Amino acid sequence: MGRNLIVFDLEWNIGYQPKTFRYHDTELTLRGEIIQIGAVRISETAEVLDTFEITLRPRIFRKLQRHIAKVTGMSQGDLDAGVPIAEGLARFVEWAGPDAEFAEWGLDDVPVLKQNLFLCGLDESWPARWYDLQRIFLQAYPRKEGEGMTLESVVDRLGIEKQDPFHNALDDALYTVKVCRKLPLAAGLAAYPDEEAQLREALLTDPEAEYRDVQTWFGLMEHDAYKTDPALCRVACPECGEPLALGDIWLKRGNTGYYTEATCPRHGSWFVRFKLSRRDGLHWNFARCTEVVRPDTYARWKRQEAAQRERMRRKAEKAQAEAEGDR
Repeated sequence: MGRNLIVFDLEWNIGYQPKTFRYHDTELTLRGEIIQIGAVRISETAEVLDTFEITLRPRIFRKLQRHIAKVTGMSQGDLDAGVPIAEGLARFVEWAGPDAEFAEWGLDDVPVLKQNLFLCGLDESWPARWYDLQRIFLQAYPRKEGEGMTLESVVDRLGIEKQDPFHNALDDALYTVKVCRKLPLAAGLAAYPDEEAQLREALLTDPEAEYRDVQTWFGLMEHDAYKTDPALCRVACPECGEPLALGDIWLKRGNTGYYTEATCPRHGSWFVRFKLSRRDGLHWNFARCTEVVRPDTYARWKRQEAAQRERMRRKAEKAQAEAEGDR
């Protein structure tokens, strides 16, 4: 592999109330404050080269949340005795190195890491490259019905001996390394798609659809940029290049997919689709395409559009009634 690959795991604390922070004039919700880091530098055959472990003392969510204490086995005393979070994160950055590439089980830890780096005045653009090992695992071991994807369930499935508890950051990182030894790791990392390829894959999901004009944008701050930013929402007809008139109703598809009807005076209706991603916990990335309308997809759209307009009408009536009741 010839890379500085680090398998890592985080434990983080949360508050009893959400906490927001400002990032480049945008208000974001803090996903969690890191209280434990476990990391393993590995060779190309997933052999352990070095390890890193630290407990951090948070400064925002200072009181250990009951659920976090139960899951991790940590105590308030552990947090109080931890290294101040900014100092601990700086140590981790120095240990990992500027060229570190991170591998994690799932996609939860890097966004939390980047948010915490920013809040501690460190470079949140680091790391620049990270991998979801679940993706590589599923290519080698396709998921069967009823099979879980938690680290512990996969350790059980692979017959890996369980000697240490789960939800300790270093132990979880070491378990993940043992899973890596069961995978075609080098091939999986070499073939791992970049952010643009992942966005396109998430957008173009219908094998029967005809997609046109696929484009991507990266590093935007606003979730609603697909509706408000002219660079994204000004769409040309794929046939004649004239501007399409976008509808006022956007339907959701999945957690972060949206689409609407768009019309051209000469070439009729199209669908404009967006897929959003916020893998780093700070910025929004967008993929957009224009889709050829088929009779079946257009009929489904009209049904869903009518249902959405009815929901909006009822919501407006309820709001008006409540406002009149308050007078």
